[in-house]
Amino acid sequence: MHPHSKSRGELPSPLDRIGVAAVLARYPVHRLSRQGAMPIAIRETGSDGQAIVSWNVGWHSEYGQGGLLAYKLDTLIVNRKLDEAGRPVPHILRLGGLKEIARNLGVATHNTRAIREALHQNASAYITAKVRYKARDGSERWIEIGSTRYAVVFTGERLPDGRTADAVYLVLNDVYREIVDHAQTRPLDYDYLRGLPPAAQRLYELLSYPIFGALAHGRPEARMPYSEFCTYAPQTRYAEFWRMRQQMEKLHRPHRTSGYIAGIEYEPTTHRDGRPDWTLVYEPGTKARAEHRAFTSKGGLVATRAELPLGAPKPPPAASAQAATSPEPEPTGLERELVAHGVTRSVAAELVRDFPADRIRRQVEVMDWLRETKPKRVKDVGAYLADAIRKDFAPPAGFRSRAERAEAETTARAQQEQQEQARHAKAREQAERDRVQAYWEALPPERRTALDAAALAGADPADRAAYAAATAPPVRRMLQAGLRDAHIRRLLGLPAAD
Repeated sequence: MHPHSKSRGELPSPLDRIGVAAVLARYPVHRLSRQGAMPIAIRETGSDGQAIVSWNVGWHSEYGQGGLLAYKLDTLIVNRKLDEAGRPVPHILRLGGLKEIARNLGVATHNTRAIREALHQNASAYITAKVRYKARDGSERWIEIGSTRYAVVFTGERLPDGRTADAVYLVLNDVYREIVDHAQTRPLDYDYLRGLPPAAQRLYELLSYPIFGALAHGRPEARMPYSEFCTYAPQTRYAEFWRMRQQMEKLHRPHRTSGYIAGIEYEPTTHRDGRPDWTLVYEPGTKARAEHRAFTSKGGLVATRAELPLGAPKPPPAASAQAATSPEPEPTGLERELVAHGVTRSVAAELVRDFPADRIRRQVEVMDWLRETKPKRVKDVGAYLADAIRKDFAPPAGFRSRAERAEAETTARAQQEQQEQARHAKAREQAERDRVQAYWEALPPERRTALDAAALAGADPADRAAYAAATAPPVRRMLQAGLRDAHIRRLLGLPAAD
């Protein structure tokens, strides 16, 4: 039984702690959405618009982007083996047989093909990154790489040291090993982690930073921007409150049940890109407090929320003094929007100065559409957008503006509502006809004769005249049935038939 299936706040004893490299746990490698590929491209800029953090993940055309199974394999199997290996980690790391890995992930042991594919996805994930992080000794280090993390060797294949592999092995790349060896670790409850669905597991990994920081500093609540979670999960980011809340409540549910979260509030705000955002305010629960006590009692450095992400290195005193005497003007709203799309501040200021605002907004809208519908088409968003504004690119085939899409959605919703109303009306009419028919069929013969006479007597004079004038038996029967149905409807309190 996993901890989140126990009573609120109850923890296993002893707690099964796993330490993961904090900087690697923060940045995503896998998509957690079940629908299609999701681009992973994170860029954090300084006040000058230059990138101080960048993180991009590409994937192999044959194996595709790592998804839910690849994520579970990386976080539960690989991280566990790395934690158990100690420091420094070995160059060659034994994972175990495919069936053993499947069992540990809760996957059917005959489905080793899926495990093999997930291993290929993880091994072929190509990361280009520039990230600063704190090491175990408190010093600052930089990741500047364009590389995969490790290679995978399957049973029967030859390892770099000449041995024949008796299981699945990983051959760790040197840069990856260096990060794992020196990065501060984030302690997590392994049993709790492995019992969570993937998206809720990712929330636990990211939320552990602000939760740990809040408890370490005696604060009653932990805070995390919704947009930040969507970027680092990664998850679809919604602009409507009800959709955002529906998305997050599903992820919060297991953490509420376990007692990791005692309460959650949503504070509305606006992101720097101008889109709606919310600050997620969490009250740490009994489980979170118990974890904090258990992990801090073990000693050792752990990364708190305040330390991530780290900014650019501090400038020398002379440069700081010069900057203080010559403050850079704050960017305008349109400039901030361009900077948020990867354009440098100087180029953004130039574009806003030289080109009409409607042209800039039109090209930004086209850029957003391209990133949503054709994420692989544009590699450098900032450079492409600046070029599109300068040359006033024509909209690509298939492009529809937000206004056009909103109008199409409104029309589609109206049509759907009309169709739904028509279906309801048809079902209601059929139900009324069924009641009338059931009423008639339940009457004995003598009551039927009396009802027909009453129906004729109570009918509209014009309808009675038409019935009296009819000579053909089929016509008289049809008219009589109509008078009868109308009379029964009145008896049952139903509206007249259309």
